[in-house]
Amino acid sequence: MSRAYKIKVTERARHVLRASDHVSTHLELLEILPHERMAELLVRELLERGFKRIGDKLTRRESDGVIVEVDPASATVTVKVETEQAVTLEGERQGWSGAPVGQLQERERESLRKQVLQDLQRQADAQKTQLQKKLTDQLEGHLLDLRKELDQAVNRVTANALKEKAAQIGQIKELSEDAQTGSLTIVLEV
Repeated sequence: MSRAYKIKVTERARHVLRASDHVSTHLELLEILPHERMAELLVRELLERGFKRIGDKLTRRESDGVIVEVDPASATVTVKVETEQAVTLEGERQGWSGAPVGQLQERERESLRKQVLQDLQRQADAQKTQLQKKLTDQLEGHLLDLRKELDQAVNRVTANALKEKAAQIGQIKELSEDAQTGSLTIVLEV
């Protein structure tokens, strides 16, 4: 009669989970003035809104870690967010061996160890998926607020371009602007 020996394996794994997401969009700027001048007006407006010039792009880091990057030459907006989280996972597995000690029991112990490590990897992958979803939800929520602000910036750039273009065409007799509605009325004498 053979005897069964209980084997118990405990493992601990440390993982650094990284997640990131980004989305890009294009600002719809009307070509009221030459492209370069429209880009200059966009830069001026975004600098007033807290963006910093980094190379050819304007960047702003939000309090929640979201980074907004605008390329004024192409009017492309990229919004990105990244995060990193360290987790320590522990797992345990038990099994039975027909050998009290020796190579057979070590093979069975190693098999259990591999199973525990696979379980820990699956747990880490599941946590990374949850982290990625949380990050994507955060980005989507931020985009709604950002879209409103960028629309306001584009409206201001358009209004400034219209004023400049009107001054080029003739003498401005009357100018009325309603900041609430965004309406602009320009009366010219040509």
